[in-house]
Amino acid sequence: MSTAGQVIRCRAAVAWESEKSLSIKEVEVAPPQKDEVRIKILFTSLCHTDVYFWDAKGQNPLFPRILGHEAGGIVESVGEGVTDLKPGDHVLPIFTGECKECSHCLSE
Repeated sequence: MSTAGQVIRCRAAVAWESEKSLSIKEVEVAPPQKDEVRIKILFTSLCHTDVYFWDAKGQNPLFPRILGHEAGGIVESVGEGVTDLKPGDHVLPIFTGECKECSHCLSE
């Protein structure tokens, strides 16, 4: 059954505040918007970057925060304008987005 275009519910480890225990919560995930991809995460872990932001040492200590960006998954659905990925593709998410326009994104 396809869930493309629908809000889905899934479980996530949520950090509610700095250095406090994570809690497993059911969260709602909206369909992908323009230039977004929704991924069914199969495997994930916490890395140094996650812990750094969990400790609120990062540039934007925003909470609540779902940690675990070092993951492996399958594209579940894509938003308008996404042409380089399609549902079913195996992907590895990254911590920062790619605008494909700035000097960092254009750099080889």
